[in-house]
Amino acid sequence: MGGADLTDLSSRLLRVEPATGLCYVLTFAAKHNVTLADMTAQEILPVVETWTRAYAQHLSPQNSLSRLRALENLPVSPYANFPSPSSQLRYMQIFENKGAAMGCSNPHPHCQIWTVSTMPEEPQSELRQMMKYLGENEGRHLLGDYAEVELDKKERVVWENEGFLVVVPWWAVWPFEVLVIPKRHVRALVDFTNDERLQFSEAIQEVTRRYDNLFQCSFPYSSGIHQAPLDGTAEEINASYLHMHFYPPLLRSATVKKFQVGYEMLAEPQRDITPEQAAARLRDCGGELYRKSL
Repeated sequence: MGGADLTDLSSRLLRVEPATGLCYVLTFAAKHNVTLADMTAQEILPVVETWTRAYAQHLSPQNSLSRLRALENLPVSPYANFPSPSSQLRYMQIFENKGAAMGCSNPHPHCQIWTVSTMPEEPQSELRQMMKYLGENEGRHLLGDYAEVELDKKERVVWENEGFLVVVPWWAVWPFEVLVIPKRHVRALVDFTNDERLQFSEAIQEVTRRYDNLFQCSFPYSSGIHQAPLDGTAEEINASYLHMHFYPPLLRSATVKKFQVGYEMLAEPQRDITPEQAAARLRDCGGELYRKSL
């Protein structure tokens, strides 16, 4: 078929790169039936502190964020000792898959922490856009500017406190997709003050409780934190802007979910409800967790 050198084509088209890493599983509470939605912000705070400690212990010594490790002032925990990696890793992905609908096979509520030697595609793509925006807008940060726009318009804002904004993003694909954004430039978990760690815990508690209240069920989702790489250039670290994604599959009820198939798989995503409608419904789901009154 054209007489091309197949060995040359193979080396150009079929590329492989080795990747190594470490994986951890972190349970949220001792009880098997306690999810983040059941916990108070004060109870979620140790989870955020453990994420922060894990990130700090895996930072490259050359990373400008590593000097903040001495400033963390985190309480000592006998349950959060992470071994030092044998070689420097590039990125840490903290995530939770909640519910069988999201592939969770262990019913005890937990999250996972994966550290890898390469930069994964999703955070890499985001970081490229953040670096591009920073360079083209006189040092302004993409998500910082976006947060200002959402705070001005209000229509997609679900909840906010002093330090954080919870929105259904303008570009949301999943019906009740949510983005948690710090109101100031935060590169990674180690940038948080003690107050901000608690405020972040409040944001997580608000999102997860409102999800459960929406359809009065244990609401499934995949969530995760994107932040500065463990081992990155000064430009990468400065352009990074920590944020947390929540991707839930449910659409109309506890049993009706959104499917990304057909046109959406082969062409582009479609919205079943607008981000503004989704935000309004989530705003109305505040208050006490529904099952506490059952």
